[in-house]
Amino acid sequence: MTMTIQNAKGIGWLSIIRLGTVQAAIGAIVMLATSLLNRVMVVEYSIAAAVPAGLVAWHYGVQLSRPIWGHNSDRSAHRSSWILGGMGVLALGTLLSVDATIMMASKGIFPVVLAIVGFSMIGLGVGMSGTALLALLASRVSIDRKPAAAAISWTMMVAGIVVAAGVSGSHGRARCRAHAAARTQYR
Repeated sequence: MTMTIQNAKGIGWLSIIRLGTVQAAIGAIVMLATSLLNRVMVVEYSIAAAVPAGLVAWHYGVQLSRPIWGHNSDRSAHRSSWILGGMGVLALGTLLSVDATIMMASKGIFPVVLAIVGFSMIGLGVGMSGTALLALLASRVSIDRKPAAAAISWTMMVAGIVVAAGVSGSHGRARCRAHAAARTQYR
């Protein structure tokens, strides 16, 4: 009886926004991994653009496992554990991808293998956390709030991407200016 009343009422706006912040974090982390690392590989290390393009494509390919994660989270008593676990996998995969990108400054196969592992984990983490989050949102939001909840969640994910791009872009421009100033100083 209590469950029926709770589902009819649904979660409140604050909880919807809280779930949206997780979507913002997912968007920000994925932007850093797929855009910023792509740029570093191509521009800074002069790696063929096919390498980061392949890694980004691979992370999307791995996300084809989303139905598995959705099914498993549906069968689970707590979707939040799937969301937290997925965010952990996403964060660890991003750290491995950053390390692999740094190692790509020197030649060898190990950085590429590490990047494949890292981008695989990014795809798994996004699939695991994102799918469970959207399933939680769909199952806990009342019918009259679902369109707004979907819009809030999507908008917050895009906001996470935009903020992360702005912060990383401004930091990158400042580093480029400092690097250029240092080069002209020593000429």
